[in-house]
Amino acid sequence: MKRNLIILLCGLLFFYSTVVPSEKIEKNPVRIISLGPYVTENLLLLGIEKEIIGVTVHEKPEIKKDREIIGTLLEPNIEAIVKLRPDIVIASKEGNRKHTVEKLKSLGIPVEVLDEVVTYSDLKKNFLKLAEITGKTVVAKKIISNVDEQLLKYIKKKHTNKKIFWQLGTKPLVTAGGKTYFSEISIYAGAKNIFNDMKTKYITISTEEVIKRNPDVIIAMGMGEESYVLDFWKPFKNIEAVKKNKIFRVDDYMFCSPTPLSFLQSIELITKLIEN
Repeated sequence: MKRNLIILLCGLLFFYSTVVPSEKIEKNPVRIISLGPYVTENLLLLGIEKEIIGVTVHEKPEIKKDREIIGTLLEPNIEAIVKLRPDIVIASKEGNRKHTVEKLKSLGIPVEVLDEVVTYSDLKKNFLKLAEITGKTVVAKKIISNVDEQLLKYIKKKHTNKKIFWQLGTKPLVTAGGKTYFSEISIYAGAKNIFNDMKTKYITISTEEVIKRNPDVIIAMGMGEESYVLDFWKPFKNIEAVKKNKIFRVDDYMFCSPTPLSFLQSIELITKLIEN
């Protein structure tokens, strides 16, 4: 379950390209249901906390406490959502199914769907959309301004030529391609995603392909204990990251439920791990 969760958090299972027309959205809603950790983390960064009345099972334990659990990302409990009488339900194209949104709207429930996230610019766009809905535009613009200012020092950073392998899943072995914010994080950190040449957003690859591309650093998530990650790669002693013990288990939520602030924090962390 834990290994599958990271795939859900990163939005690898499903997204839809057609936009479902929105119901009239109330500004400054006081009863919000979040259909995924990505939505929740961005709401919390805006200072929206007590307004969140329902969340999915995929949230952190402290987030689920004292809130109604309304099912999973892919199979939310429609009846439970209706009973909560939300002012708005917030979904995402990458995390939630189109028919879920259509069903909720057919029942007269206002739904806002956040766009697909490929880059930091997409993160900012969704963040500002949430801010507009919740009356937190001033707060959002201040956060973005501060993050943008901090990112400038990384833009000027000298490239290290270090190669990163992003391990998002093990069975199967899943990684991020070039058109992802994982590649963008790599660049800001002065490194390069070893699968940056792949145009597919997320891909299943073989251990042989990882060995061939020989990463200097392996960044892993979604596999529970750190020892599991180390044990998985231990037999592959020809990989530079294995030889130099540069395999790191990082927080799933920071990287797969990104906010503008956690995007910056991710860059700061990866930079330290590379330079350590």
